[in-house]
Amino acid sequence: MNLKVHEYGSYGNPTILFLHGLGVSSWMWQDQIEALQDTYHLLAVDLPGNGESYQVEWVSFAETAVSLANIIRNKATNGQAHIVGLSLGGYTTLTLLANHPQLVLSAIVSGVTVRPFPDTLQYKLMPKIMSRIMGWNLTIDLMSRMMQIPDEAKPLYRRDSKNLRPQTILRIYDEVLNFTLPTGLGQQQPRLLAVAGEKETGLILESLADFGAVETAVTATIPNAHHGWNGEIPELFSEMVENWVAERPLPVGMTIHKRGVIMAETAV
Repeated sequence: MNLKVHEYGSYGNPTILFLHGLGVSSWMWQDQIEALQDTYHLLAVDLPGNGESYQVEWVSFAETAVSLANIIRNKATNGQAHIVGLSLGGYTTLTLLANHPQLVLSAIVSGVTVRPFPDTLQYKLMPKIMSRIMGWNLTIDLMSRMMQIPDEAKPLYRRDSKNLRPQTILRIYDEVLNFTLPTGLGQQQPRLLAVAGEKETGLILESLADFGAVETAVTATIPNAHHGWNGEIPELFSEMVENWVAERPLPVGMTIHKRGVIMAETAV
């Protein structure tokens, strides 16, 4: 069974592939789609086990990267794409970048940690608890408020939460909790921008320093932003994507921590 691919803009323009977080799907990119579709060819994929791809089994990040590589080859302009991933989509982006760099023009990841989570009871229990309660109406209502999901998207969020299988959650968490910077990332990689909202968890913020091992990486934080800041500050997120893809300085409003060797001129 194939992954659901949502396509916008005109084929022939540079392609940007958007990868969503856990428990949501491609609708989370609506603000970016509206901002960028007149200039770019956009692909938004529902990842395995999520959204309209909920019947596709989630196996691993590596297996998902293989599926995405085939989508890029078959649908992207000239068989290459810029990749934008948040949270689950960010981890998938890093795996795709490491395993299939020839298909990636540049990449942006937000809200990821490349340090294993602490080996504590809290993090051991978290996947089991989330796999049981993710589809509860009470959980969905609470998460909708916490994530500031707009009213028009709440039915889609409820649908995606109800369709997310416990096994999918457990498998994804099993990899995320132990995720480290892929060994395939090195000096000859496409440009990589790793960002996080300043109100993210400490582990994600501290992990930005680890991207120093990637020569082509730039890291930045966004003041007063949380995990899902593409919906919280959509204009800034969209401007960041457009500027990064076009190799222009990053927008004012981002705090740059590491400057990559390929893109030396960035915002302050």
